[in-house]
Amino acid sequence: MRTFTLILCLLVLCVSLPLSAEPLKDYVPYESEEFPLWTYKLRRAETLFLGSLVITLPVAMLLYKLGQQTSLITTPDSDLQSLLVQGSLAASLSLGISLADFIIGEVGNT
Repeated sequence: MRTFTLILCLLVLCVSLPLSAEPLKDYVPYESEEFPLWTYKLRRAETLFLGSLVITLPVAMLLYKLGQQTSLITTPDSDLQSLLVQGSLAASLSLGISLADFIIGEVGNT
């Protein structure tokens, strides 16, 4: 009975929220010169960083496991420390990808 009541409350909430919303009255799209150029570059770097993190995290895990098996990396004390090392390795790889794209873009524009 509790589950049915909870589902019914959530359903009523989800259905009633769009009914109480107001449409935008004076929507004005962004102009081409509204934001400075560096914000576009920063957004591109952020998108590349977070997008490449999906690829670099499994690569970092594989490299970390390979490093442990070949005794290049000592076994950490806890699983959390291992995860932090793998995450920082993946973030470093993603940062390298973002920086490489930025440098290629700056050199290409000259």
